[in-house]
Amino acid sequence: MENWQRFRNLFPHTSSIIYLNHAAVSPMNVRAIQALQEHMEKRSSVDIEFWPAAMETKKYFKTLLAKLLHTHPDYIALTENTSMGLNWLARGLTWKKGDRILLNNFEFPSNVYPFLNLRELGVEIDFVEHRNGKILVEDLARAIQPSTRLLSISFVEFLNGYRNDLATISQLCQEHDIIFCVDAIQGLGALDLDVEQLQIDFLAAAGHKWLMWPLGCGFFYISPRIFSRVKPMALGWMSVENSWDFFNYELTFPPTAERFEPSIYPVPTVIGAIPTLELFLEIGIPQIEQRILYLTDYLIDGLRQRGYRLFTVTDPPHRSGIVTFYHPSPEELVAFLISQQVKVSVRAGTVRVSPHFYNTTQELDRLLELLDQFERKQS
Repeated sequence: MENWQRFRNLFPHTSSIIYLNHAAVSPMNVRAIQALQEHMEKRSSVDIEFWPAAMETKKYFKTLLAKLLHTHPDYIALTENTSMGLNWLARGLTWKKGDRILLNNFEFPSNVYPFLNLRELGVEIDFVEHRNGKILVEDLARAIQPSTRLLSISFVEFLNGYRNDLATISQLCQEHDIIFCVDAIQGLGALDLDVEQLQIDFLAAAGHKWLMWPLGCGFFYISPRIFSRVKPMALGWMSVENSWDFFNYELTFPPTAERFEPSIYPVPTVIGAIPTLELFLEIGIPQIEQRILYLTDYLIDGLRQRGYRLFTVTDPPHRSGIVTFYHPSPEELVAFLISQQVKVSVRAGTVRVSPHFYNTTQELDRLLELLDQFERKQS
C-alpha cells in the first residue's frame, strides 16, 4: 500500500485547512513552489534571458504530458487554458453552411461557446438533453445526423462528476466519421486516460484543477487523423519551421503541433507544473485514481448513512473525483463549512466535494461531523 502521508507532507495548507475543492482550483505543493522561486531568482539576476533553457523546458514538459496521455509529444501543443484549446479546434477546421456539431446541455461553458461562435458561419449546434445528470450514449446516437461533423463532450462533467463512456462514444464517432473532441479538465490528474487507445481526435485541458498546476497552464492533443485538417487560427513568429531566420517570411509550418504555438509560452506556469506532473507520474495515475475513488466511496457511504440525496451517479464506470449532493440550504451550509476551515463548493444549488489523493478519511470524517453539527443548529 502506498504511503500517502509522505506525499501529503508536500502540501503546506494541510496544517490549517481541509481542502476538498480540487474540481475548482487546486493548491500548490512545496516542489512546485520551490521550482518557481528558484526560477524567479535566476531570472532576476543570473539567467535573465533564459531562452535556451526555456526551449528545453518546454520539450521536457511535453514528454511528461505525452506519458500522461499515452501518446507522442509531437501531437501536443501548449496553450493557456481549456477554452483556448477548444477554440484552436473550432476555428481551425474548415466549415460550410449546414455542418452540425453535437453537444449536450450539461457542459461547462468552455465546451460550448467556442462552438456556438461558429453559428455565424452557418454551423448548426445540436444539444442532447441530459437525464438527471447522465449523458446517455443512445441519446447521442439518436441525435447524429448525416451532416454532423464533430462531437464534443467532457471526460468528467463538472457539476456532478459524471464520467462519460468515452470508449463507446469514440466508437460511435468512428462509425459516423465524426471528429471526437474531449474536454478533459475535470478528469486528467484524477483518472487515467489513453488518448490513442480511445481514438480521441482532439483533447483540451488546463492543469489548475486535478493536475494541481499554476493557473494559466494548459495544452491540447491533436491526433494524426485530423492533424492536417486543422489550420492554425493564429500565427506568430514561432508558428513556422525556420522561426529564427527572422527575415525569411516563408510560411512553412513545422510537422508537429508546435505550429499551434505562435510565440513564447507562459514559462513560469510550466516551471511550476513540471514538479507536480513528475510527482503524479512517480506515484502513478492508476494509483491516484484508485486512491481518489476509495476516498469518494468513503464519502458517499457517509452521506448515504445521513440520508443525503446524491446528484452524483454512483455506478462504478461513471465515477470520478467529484461527489455532489442536495441540501435545502447549500449556500448557508458551505459558508458554515468554510468558517470551520473546510473548503467545498456550491454549484447550481448543490454541494460539490472533490477530494484528491493526499486527502484522508479523517478529513472526510471532519466534513461529515460538521454536516451533523449544521443539521443540529438548523433543527
